[in-house]
Amino acid sequence: PYYYYPGWWEGGAQLSLYINDKQWGALSNEYKAIVRQAASDAHVVMQARYDARNPNALKQLIAEGAKLDRFPKSVMDAAFKARNEVYKELNDTNPDWKKIYGDYAKFLADSYQWAPIADGSYDQYMSAQKL
Repeated sequence: PYYYYPGWWEGGAQLSLYINDKQWGALSNEYKAIVRQAASDAHVVMQARYDARNPNALKQLIAEGAKLDRFPKSVMDAAFKARNEVYKELNDTNPDWKKIYGDYAKFLADSYQWAPIADGSYDQYMSAQKL
């Protein structure tokens, strides 16, 4: 058996909570604060479990004979192309998607410029160390 990486559909774990804007507006400030805190706590707990449990899960897969293999660039490129085709269709047919994704894409572009400098360089260095 093989374990292919990276997960091309997402770079990591993320929880999102979507609430109808009209319903959100009807909530009291107290309830909005409760929902914000509950969503934040759920995400933090899930991310912590994801980070804490996956190293051992990977060790177990390897111990049971799984071979690690990176997806070839051609597979990643094909997945990215298919994703872009879906996003283009959504941009062309869904004004809400277009507005939200436009803002999100700008945020991603800024993040992808920052992440390799901030976390990526440190993670790459530490991954090479013998702890």
